[in-house]
Amino acid sequence: MIRLPIWHLTTLKPTDVAVNDTMSDSHEQPLKAAAFSPQAATPEGLAEAEHGRPKWLIPAAIALFMAAIVVFVVLPSVISTDKLAAPVPTESSPLSGTPTQAGGTVSGDTPGEERSPFAEAQQQKLRKLAQDALQVVLEAQEALEEFSVERWAPEAYAAALAVAAEGDEAYRERLFVEAAAAYQEAAAGLAVLEDSISERGQAARLQALEAIEAGDAATAQKGHELLTLLEPGDPELPVLLERITKIPDVAAALQSAAESALQGNTGAAVEAALAAQKQDPEHQRVAALLAQYQEADALARFRRAMSEGYAALDEENFKTAEQFFKKAGQIRPGASEPQSAQMELAAAQTAAKLRELANTGKAQERNEVWADAVATYEEALSIDSTLIYAQAGLKKAAPRAELAAALNSILADSKRLVDARALQAAETVLAEAVAIEPRGPVLEGQVVELEKLLLWAKTPVTVRFTSDDQTDVTLLRVKRLGTFVNSELTLRPGRYTALGVRNGFRDVRINFDIKPDSRAEIDVRCVEAI
Repeated sequence: MIRLPIWHLTTLKPTDVAVNDTMSDSHEQPLKAAAFSPQAATPEGLAEAEHGRPKWLIPAAIALFMAAIVVFVVLPSVISTDKLAAPVPTESSPLSGTPTQAGGTVSGDTPGEERSPFAEAQQQKLRKLAQDALQVVLEAQEALEEFSVERWAPEAYAAALAVAAEGDEAYRERLFVEAAAAYQEAAAGLAVLEDSISERGQAARLQALEAIEAGDAATAQKGHELLTLLEPGDPELPVLLERITKIPDVAAALQSAAESALQGNTGAAVEAALAAQKQDPEHQRVAALLAQYQEADALARFRRAMSEGYAALDEENFKTAEQFFKKAGQIRPGASEPQSAQMELAAAQTAAKLRELANTGKAQERNEVWADAVATYEEALSIDSTLIYAQAGLKKAAPRAELAAALNSILADSKRLVDARALQAAETVLAEAVAIEPRGPVLEGQVVELEKLLLWAKTPVTVRFTSDDQTDVTLLRVKRLGTFVNSELTLRPGRYTALGVRNGFRDVRINFDIKPDSRAEIDVRCVEAI
């Protein structure tokens, strides 16, 4: 607010005041306020205006009062009455025309008696003192009326003007000291009012803000109106008015938020509080309530996520449980509950995994998938090396897996049985398999198949060889037959290789299979000359 300081008003001219220096005793009238035209405020004046009333007001009033004391108390004591050429006449009262004393220091005049120059000078000084004090009152009055003082301090303002009216009465009775004192008292009262403008403006602003926070539109409007009078140039006035118009909307949104919160619907409460904040972003109570609702909503969502996570954990739905525990941790970062839940989840996952491996291992044993059972028990021991079931299962499954591998290898490559060492190894494996009791269906089938294969491998077959009596024939890994035309040999079923060698001819190699219960004739001769 920029106030025009009272000392920047035009000073009174002799014709501006309803009292003149040649006023007669019978025509004196009370002083009245003159119409002033404010001068343009200088930068220095504007700077002082920002700090309230003029700094010289109180010192000036004090100076006037001290001057009155000097004139009426000190001066008469210095000037001895016996040195005066003639007694100093007093001015007559404008109302009664009888002699009066100004402050008790000037003697009265008799009718028709002229004043001495000294007495007249004293009266002029006293009148000037009163007029100066009155000037201060008039300037302060005009400055306050610019702020419509009658609307915010009518009693104090009227009281100050009443004191000034007493000064007018004293002035008309030519009691200039009393008039000056009254004017100074009135000026002081007006100065107090002027000094209070800033404080009253702050109080009006606070009243409006507190009423906005409380949702009291009527009180807020009153505060805004008063602030408009006291600080009309305040740039925040339109903002305050806009906030006041939003009070009903804000109140309705907050009511909705409160009802939703009471019903436990914290999400709806947050949405309603956000709507209230959108209406008045500067509303502190709305911001506080929004924070409360958001905290309550976060807590509700946190608890819901934790509950759903534990429900999924009980059902061993570990993936879903992990998602809910992770969500809870995002809602309340740093909370210990999600961390503890994650640890419980990990322990539950481990226990479930070990149970799964135990069941899988048992099923693989029943199905005689021994190699898979070994892998299952080894995986369980890699998680917990102290597991008894895994240790026992591995001890049982490992040799069975080796036996199964050996059986499968022999049955897959029966041609090797033509070799005596392979046949002997196969017989050893068969003996080991037969020794196992009870045998499962898989092992039983392997035993039966191997027994047939060994019987097949051991049943001899007569094989007839023919040649040209020039080729040297050798049955590899069996015997050398030499040269012949016809020869017979008893062989076990299997695959064999006959090699023919003759000087001057290319060697021949013949591979043939011998099957049980069959007859075979093999011709071996070298016919391609080199």
